[in-house]
Amino acid sequence: MKWISDLIDLIFPRHCVVCGEILSPQEEDICLNCLYRLPRVEQMHRDEIEKVFWGSIDIMRATSYIYYRKGSPYNGILHAMKYRNRPEVGERFTIMAVEELKKSGFFDSIDAIVPLPLSKKKQSQRHYNQCDFIAKGVSKATGIPILKNSIVRTVANETQTHKSRDERWKNVQGIFTLTNPNDFEGKHILLIDDILTTGATLTSCAAAIQEKANCKISIFTLAYTYNEI
Repeated sequence: MKWISDLIDLIFPRHCVVCGEILSPQEEDICLNCLYRLPRVEQMHRDEIEKVFWGSIDIMRATSYIYYRKGSPYNGILHAMKYRNRPEVGERFTIMAVEELKKSGFFDSIDAIVPLPLSKKKQSQRHYNQCDFIAKGVSKATGIPILKNSIVRTVANETQTHKSRDERWKNVQGIFTLTNPNDFEGKHILLIDDILTTGATLTSCAAAIQEKANCKISIFTLAYTYNEI
């Protein structure tokens, strides 16, 4: 009932993940003022995103929804889902992203969604995989099924944070294994991650898939690390 939700908001006010202001009953996760200024990835940089993977893996297409810039308050969206035990924030933002991207045809012909898996150690520490929630958002908005447990992360590699580009690539070599290659055979797979930086982890995962199965791969991330010069 509405009066109950209004009472809960009064006692336990919800705050915008970007600016911290109290949300109105009509707002969810982000206030309208911050939503209006949401740093959506521009088309010119969508083209650059695909180039990240050139020469490493064969992909059909790749895109991200928002920028992740150093010091930006909008990083609160990713921090909430990844570090503050609010993965549902990522799901809701992904649904919004997919609805905006649908008209481009980006999700056409995709047969299955594959969230980038965490290691058992990291999954146990965090109690959830944020990529699962991004995948849920894509699936809810498109109806495309999610493939789970068909690929696993067999090596609990060190975090990529604060590593150089070369260190990131070395850190993710051979960390993924397919449990059932037949799940991928002949399909167009959408590989999901939260943030695209160098693309090293996504490339490692895609390479593991393509080594064992004849399939097409596209990539979607909620955010793209881009710094203006």
